[in-house]
Amino acid sequence: MANETKGAEVLLEAHNLITGDRHSAYAHPLEDYTQTRDIFEALTGIRMSVEQAILFMVSVKLSRLRTAMSEGRWAHDTVVDTAGYIGCLSMVNAKRTDEFLGEVR
Repeated sequence: MANETKGAEVLLEAHNLITGDRHSAYAHPLEDYTQTRDIFEALTGIRMSVEQAILFMVSVKLSRLRTAMSEGRWAHDTVVDTAGYIGCLSMVNAKRTDEFLGEVR
């Protein structure tokens, strides 16, 4: 019998990336992508929110995934990274909500 959840482990891989070494190296996604957004704005003059900066990274990964799949390749790392960026987006939302509610620890 086939394992019906095979493939879903990419979510665990993404979780481990954004809560493990990368989180330790780059800080919380709100701080990390605030800096990314600020650099992007300084380089281009285009303003965007932190959330839009993360979604831009998702679009980069989706573009790469589309290219890989059109060539008949599976881009495992790209899928993991895409899930990770969505996790970062959720972490930003959670932190903003906690700050709004006065629950920052």
